[in-house]
This record gives sequence, structure tokens and C-alpha cells, in this order.
Amino acid sequence: MKKPLILLLAIILIPYILAETIEQGQSQTIGGKEVILLSIQESKVLVSVDGQKAIIGLNERKTINGIEIIVTEIFYSGELSKASIDTKLTYSCGDKVCSSYESSETCCSDCGCSGSRKCSENSCISPECLTDEACNDSNQLTEDYCSNYVCKHKEIGCSSNSECNDNNPDTDDVCNKGSCQNLPPICKTDEDCKDTNPCTIEKCINKDCQYEQIQDCEEKKEMKTEKQEIKVINEDSSQNFIKKFFNWIKNIFS
Repeated sequence: MKKPLILLLAIILIPYILAETIEQGQSQTIGGKEVILLSIQESKVLVSVDGQKAIIGLNERKTINGIEIIVTEIFYSGELSKASIDTKLTYSCGDKVCSSYESSETCCSDCGCSGSRKCSENSCISPECLTDEACNDSNQLTEDYCSNYVCKHKEIGCSSNSECNDNNPDTDDVCNKGSCQNLPPICKTDEDCKDTNPCTIEKCINKDCQYEQIQDCEEKKEMKTEKQEIKVINEDSSQNFIKKFFNWIKNIFS
């Protein structure tokens, strides 16, 4: 029965004990308090806990500013010395009792906050809100609520387009598979729809481009192209005739 009992005690104590080997001048934080190993000698160390100092010998146990410290090993080598220390909180933050080792800064959940400040996630803050109504962001796409004196805005699902209104007149608000999509407009004016096709009339209707085909435009375009081709052929023929004439004259007098 002794072994299971020892194992159970070890499991219970693990969250409250921090064992670490640190160098001279280094620090660790436990319970919001800074533990600094100021100096190391062959058989003792000088430790500071949030500014409160004490000398602790090897295998000695001391409580400094609410932190119980045991020096388990010392590795002395001058400036590069190290020591293994076990640290444990002697109080419990969150037990609703403000002990002499706690304060608003280290445990406001037990000691509260001064003035108009409120305790949120164990830190004193100036409250952003006190009620859910104070968090209204005028956006129908979010669920607004006050949590620990801080406004939260959670995106919500939708079942219809009307639920996706983001109060922006320039976006198309659409509910797609339970998710809101607020799409920017494809166009605002007819100019935004201009293309390179001369046979269409470009229009912006309901923020979307629409193209109206001009009647007989393709036939006129083809006729114009044919005329241009005939003109080019005629010009080529004239140039060939002139070239042949000058060659004939040249051959006569040569």
C-alpha cells in the first residue's frame, strides 16, 4: 500500500513544485514572482524573490516571500557556477483568500483590484464593458458579448442573405452554406465594364457587368475588313505595275 500512496502524493505535488538547475544571475518565475539566483558559493546560495533576499545552505529549506525553496545541489566553478533548486508556492492563488504573500498584481482573483479596475484572467484592467449591450458593434454578422470585462465578437452562421448585412452599401451580402460572404462589387459605373469588343454596349447593372450585342455589328465589321483587304490588294497591284514599268524602261536603254 505504501508505493501507491507515495505515487499519489508525487502526482499531487508535481503542479506545485518546480525543480530546475539555473546559473548564477539567472531567474525563474513561479506564481507570478521572480526568483533570482544572485550568487553561489561552495555550500550556500543567495536568492531573491521579488526583491526579498535570503541565504540558503545546501539541502536547506527556506520560505522567501511566499516561495518555499530547497537547494538540492551546488555545482561550484566561480562565475559559471550552477545550483539545482526546488521551488514551491506556499499559498494558492484562486482560493478566495488574500494571503500576506499575495497582492492585486500577483493574484487579483483573491485580492481584488483598486479603484475602478477589474480582475480579468488574474490581471487588473480598466473594464471595456460591464454588459453585453455595451459591446454592440452594429454588425449583424457577429454575436457580441462581454466576457471578463472585455468585449468579444464571435462570427455567427446564417440561413438567409438578409442575415449577412454588413452595413456596407458597396458589398453584395450572400449566405453560402451557412457562411456569410460580403463580396465587393464587380462594377459601380458603366466605365468599369469597358472591354475591347466594339460590337458590345457595356452596362453596369446591380453591381454586375452586362454586355449587349450591337445588331449587325459583326456583318459591318466583316464588310469593313473586306474593304480594307481589297484596298491593300489594289495598293499592292499598283505598286507592282509601277515597278514593272520602270524595269521595262531600264531594259530598253541598257
